Order: sequence, then C-alpha cells, then structure tokens
Amino acid sequence: MGSGPRAIVIVGGGLMGLSTAFHLRRAAPQARVTVLERGRVGDAASGASAAGVRVMGRHRAERALALESLRRWPELDRELEATTGYRRGGGLRVALDDAGWAEARATVGEQRADGVPVELVDAATAHRLAPGLSPDCRGGVHCPIDGHAEALATVNAWATAARRLGARIEEGLGADALVGDGSRVVAVLQSDGARLPCDVALVAGGAWSAGLLAMIGVKLPLGGRGLQMLLTDSAPPSLTPVVGCFGRPLSLKQLADGAYLIGGGWPARVPDEAVNRWEVLDDSVRGSLEVARAVYPPLVARSVARSWAGIEAFTPDDLPVLGPVNGVDGLLVACGFSGHGFAVAPTVGDVLSRLALGLDPLAHLWRGLGVARLV
Repeated sequence: MGSGPRAIVIVGGGLMGLSTAFHLRRAAPQARVTVLERGRVGDAASGASAAGVRVMGRHRAERALALESLRRWPELDRELEATTGYRRGGGLRVALDDAGWAEARATVGEQRADGVPVELVDAATAHRLAPGLSPDCRGGVHCPIDGHAEALATVNAWATAARRLGARIEEGLGADALVGDGSRVVAVLQSDGARLPCDVALVAGGAWSAGLLAMIGVKLPLGGRGLQMLLTDSAPPSLTPVVGCFGRPLSLKQLADGAYLIGGGWPARVPDEAVNRWEVLDDSVRGSLEVARAVYPPLVARSVARSWAGIEAFTPDDLPVLGPVNGVDGLLVACGFSGHGFAVAPTVGDVLSRLALGLDPLAHLWRGLGVARLV
C-alpha cells in the first residue's frame, strides 16, 4: 500500500463509491475510508437502475471491464455476504425487421473477437429462449452470461459489506467542496461545514460530480438525464432472458415476483437536478409500453403498477470517466456511466481502490475510459 495508513474520502454513496469502499477496506484494513452521501444510499441513479448485468452490446472500450465484472457476479452474494437478487438468465436482443436483422448479423463478429460469448440465433431459437416473442421476430443475438439483479438490494448489499469491513458511511452528509493545497487535494469540505482531511478523494457523485470538480478547475462535460422505468403487475413466470431489440429502445426483464421491469432509456423530466427531482412523462410511458408490447405481446395484458426515474450522468461519448486527473494529485473520478454502469461496479471498485492505494491499477481493463479524453 505504500508508506502506511491512508485516509480516503469517497463522495457519493452509489454503487461505485460503495464498491470502492468495500475493496479498499478488504485490501487495506488499516485505511480510513469515509463515504459521504448527501441523501441515503441508493436514493439516486444506482437505486433506480434497471439493474441489467450485461456485456452484450457494449462499446469496445468497456468490454474488458464488463467481462471481468460478469466473471464475479455469480459469486457476488457470497463475496459480500448479502443478497443482490442476481440471476444469470442470459440476454437476447431481437430483430423485428430487415434493418434490425442486418444489424444483428453485423455485430456478432466484432464482439466475439473481444471475447464476448454471443451467438446469432434464428427465429425458432429466439422463440425457444423467450416464448411469447412477437411473430415478427427474425432472430437475434444471444449472450448466455448476461443477466440482471435487483437495484436497491444490490446497493444495500455493497453498503452492508463495506460497513462490515469497517468503512464509515455517512448518510445525510454531502460534500460542498474539495480543498486543495497547491496541486493536491488534501480535504473535503462537508455540507455541515466540517473539514475532512484525506490523502485521496474519490468523486463518484453521479450527475452532481461536475459541479464539485469545476470548483478546482476540472471541467468535465457531464449532463444529467432522467431515465424512466416502468414496473407492471405480476404474471406467471415465463420470461428468462433480458430482452432488447435492435432499432427500438427496450430493456425488458421479468422479476422473481412475476412483475415485468421495462426500461430502455426513455426520458423523464428533471425540473430540479440539484435536489434529485424528476417527473415521469406520459409520452415516455406510452412509447415505452408500445415498444415493449410490440416485441413481447403478452405485455398487452399487463398494467403499469409503478413508474419512476433516476438521474444519470452522461458524457458526450456515452462512456464513463474513470481514474486520476492529470495535474491534480490525490484525486480520483468515477462518473458519467451513461445509464449502463450497474454491471461493472465490482471491477470499477477494485480498480479505484488499487489506484488509491498505489497498487496495480489493472489499466488494461479501463484503457480508453480515462479522464484525459474529456478534459
């Protein structure tokens, strides 16, 4: 670990911050690890996630990170000694028209070349994997190692595990500023006015990270967007894989209680991003249901039981920002996961803890996701 015990302050009690806290305390039990969460853990994007655990369809820059994370997910409940609700039922992205089928065929080779175990499946196989699919289904791409978990259960599992190892998680206490001394961050100014000294500060505050970083001259082009989720009433179990569709915004899964969770990036309104306020839009609800029912007609018989949104931080290239900041010592950043960070939390936390402790940073897993590409 270097010269001795370190004080690490993590701004943000979402999945990335909590995973990092867990990995820090596991690797360096003598390190003093504090997580500052202005609300409650899971209040923001992490707890409102669709909770997909996938590698299929990711940008090439994220694939190594996702593959390493998916390797860990099957044993994550045992590792954390807590329940995430994880199920590995596979992922199936289907095509309903000629354009979608052409795109499906075009994506398989590149993904397989990077080690993603996808296969092109015909219509009969797609219907066998997901009975009830539209008769228009031409086929699709299947990834057997994809799956999903439960968002809030997973956040709480990471928090429970981090606390058990000795991390201090302060809820209802945010960060107002990073305190610098020359080119180094030396403390975090808490929202109660107290100054919390640190050797390393990690900014993992989602959509609110940009404002905090801008105060010390680090200008990240992050934008907050509200992403809508719909939950239906329960039905008998029938859908095993997570279903998406080429050319149509959809993420569909059936939960353990029989309810269907429908996402896909449909927008919600964010009237006041500063206080995590959002409003579900009627047009998004209608559009999401229309797509979901076209792909999976059994949903016509289901009604919406609940709708909500989470405010996600997006980057211009829809890829996360991860790692140290050139010219600013003692600072790490993990934000801008652009609606698809949930699955990679295990490996992101490992990477960030290694960076904070001066250990092997596993750079081959996140090469191309560094801060320098955007500042």
